[in-house]
Amino acid sequence: MKKVFFAIICVFAISLAVSAQPGGQRTPEESAKRMTERMKTELSLTDQQVAPIDSINLVFAKAQTQLREKANGDFASIREDMQKLNALRLEAYEKVLTDEQLQAYKKLMEERMRNRGQGQ
Repeated sequence: MKKVFFAIICVFAISLAVSAQPGGQRTPEESAKRMTERMKTELSLTDQQVAPIDSINLVFAKAQTQLREKANGDFASIREDMQKLNALRLEAYEKVLTDEQLQAYKKLMEERMRNRGQGQ
């Protein structure tokens, strides 16, 4: 019984350690799906908005991945390109989201930027 309990605790601890890793090595598809799910919840996307938002997120997740690979660890070198990419993504969102959703999205992004340096 003790061995079974210990094995369960070990599996649980390992799964916590893996899930606690920030970002990990997600594929662009996984990143896009995660972002879409987050937006669906936080912005109350309609069923008609989900597919176009998912497509936008996938295009930009792939572009971000390419930029990160190009940077080879020197993220300062791609900062300007990432900012341009984020501006383009916002333009694409403007065509799909309502004004209210767009404002909520901007607010969420501002909060994420503020919290970025605080370990959240």
